Amino acid sequence: ITENITDTENLLGSHAAEVTDAIAKTEKETGVHVHLLYLSSFNSQQKPGDWAATVMESMNPKPNTVMLAVASNDGNLVVVVSKNSDKWLLDNKTVDKLSEAAQQPLLENPPSWSGAATAMMDQIVKSKKASTSSSTVIVGIIIMGVVFIVVMVVIHRRKEIKKDSKAELQDDIQETPRRARHSRKHE
Repeated sequence: ITENITDTENLLGSHAAEVTDAIAKTEKETGVHVHLLYLSSFNSQQKPGDWAATVMESMNPKPNTVMLAVASNDGNLVVVVSKNSDKWLLDNKTVDKLSEAAQQPLLENPPSWSGAATAMMDQIVKSKKASTSSSTVIVGIIIMGVVFIVVMVVIHRRKEIKKDSKAELQDDIQETPRRARHSRKHE
């Protein structure tokens, strides 16, 4: 149907435009490129995940590409992420969440093929936001740690300076009577 959607079974039907819009929106919001592959069967001796990964890499995907491959007659659904993706997207937990999100609409009667795609894309947005917010928290913690260390160093140095100043003052006080006694002898 489009460069991002292959639907040999016409499973998306009248929802193809809606799904195409969702693909564009997901890419704009997250930078993730989505490919949808709807077939009757994967026709392969390979495991579905391996087959989908091979197909994905043969497309020479852009960084941060996710492909949902569905074999409607086989009952197989696979989500694969391009190897050149960001860490948050490659994370197994993220891929599992994307797969779970895509599977839910297919359990309905009748299965919602477009719902599988849009649910997966909604999960991409949620995962990206979670990744960004956790990164922000980590950066915040690091900054707070650095500030704490700097404050501790400054406090320590001030104590050292006060201690040194006090010691010098004590030395001056002890030196003054000696000088005074020394001065009287010369008189």
